Amino acid sequence: MAITVLYGFMMQREKIMAALLSCYMGMVIVSVWAEPIKQFFEGKKLIANTWIQSGASPATIKISLFLIIVGIVAAKADISVGRDSNLMAPFEILAYSFITGVLIAATVFKYLPDATQEQIISQTHLVHFLKDYYTLWLLSPIALILFITSRRRI
Repeated sequence: MAITVLYGFMMQREKIMAALLSCYMGMVIVSVWAEPIKQFFEGKKLIANTWIQSGASPATIKISLFLIIVGIVAAKADISVGRDSNLMAPFEILAYSFITGVLIAATVFKYLPDATQEQIISQTHLVHFLKDYYTLWLLSPIALILFITSRRRI
């Protein structure tokens, strides 16, 4: 989480919002493409007369695909169109950065096998919040956007 907060302060609004949006894009792409990619790596699906026989786990495929999408979109996205000239308040950057970090961590944790999740949860006191409140982590960026934009209009 500290890395995303630092990233948010360094890059300001455009990049942290791009990272937040890339999380949702990554989740959608994983939900659509994880199974066909898994079948390709199991040798069950051909792509251009090519197949690969490997022991890649579904969790590895989902996590890798998610992180690749988040990395590419967050690095390449430019969403500065229509931005007003004032910068985000430090609290806003902190909140968006923290929520983005939690959302990435919770999503990666969600893609892990259940046995691995339980093992990690048994060894720490905080990680269970990623799993137990996953829906909250999905909805909190939307609530934050609504809250912050409504406060700016006042």
